[in-house]
Amino acid sequence: MKEQLALLRELQNIDLELDDIKSEKEQIVARLKENTSFLDKLVDDLNEQKEELEEIRSLQIRKKDDLDEVKETLSKKQKRLREVGSNKEYKAVEKEIEALKKSAEQTEEELLHLMEVIESTEKSIREKEDKIVQLREGIATDEAEAEQDLADLDDQIQALEDRQEEARSEVSRRVIHKYDFIRKRRTGLAIVPAKDGHCEGCYMALPPQQFIEIQRGESLEVCPSCNRILFFWEDAIDDEDVSVEAMEEA
Repeated sequence: MKEQLALLRELQNIDLELDDIKSEKEQIVARLKENTSFLDKLVDDLNEQKEELEEIRSLQIRKKDDLDEVKETLSKKQKRLREVGSNKEYKAVEKEIEALKKSAEQTEEELLHLMEVIESTEKSIREKEDKIVQLREGIATDEAEAEQDLADLDDQIQALEDRQEEARSEVSRRVIHKYDFIRKRRTGLAIVPAKDGHCEGCYMALPPQQFIEIQRGESLEVCPSCNRILFFWEDAIDDEDVSVEAMEEA
């Protein structure tokens, strides 16, 4: 059983290293997706803003046509005012002229506002276009660097998976099944040392007789508290899985 426990410790070291590398790979892929998603959103915003600009320009054209029509009508009314004969008709035409002047003033104010909005929107569009160009260049550079990083990580993963397969083949099916079951439920750490009568995974005290059995290394012992597989710490005093760092990650 000591040999099986030693193989499990080796397997766990491989699995933990694989976990770290796969996590690093996932972070790189997530970062690339996030960058692309941000770029897509910026492009969508830009296209939406361009559509709004076209609508504003169309409104500006309609307002100009309205203003020209009002001014033309105003000119006719002013000419008509000089031709009316009765006082009543004069006042009526004069009232129409005042209304047309107000309408023209209001339309001119609206056109001025539209011009300001158009200028502001055009500036915002130019800024977005510049930002998109810069972002695309940055993403292209990042993707080129990430491609090499991902290739290197894939090579490391493949090498570790080869070692993993070899290690698993040397452990009994019953022990592997238990190891996999515990590892899924204990943040990747399925086998931990027992030291000074305690489980170094959950730091709970072990029954004295069980600690003796662990020291003998003749049976597969699990912690009554956290259910992790236990081995006597002196059997693997130089192993990475007894480091303080590994214990903290548990």
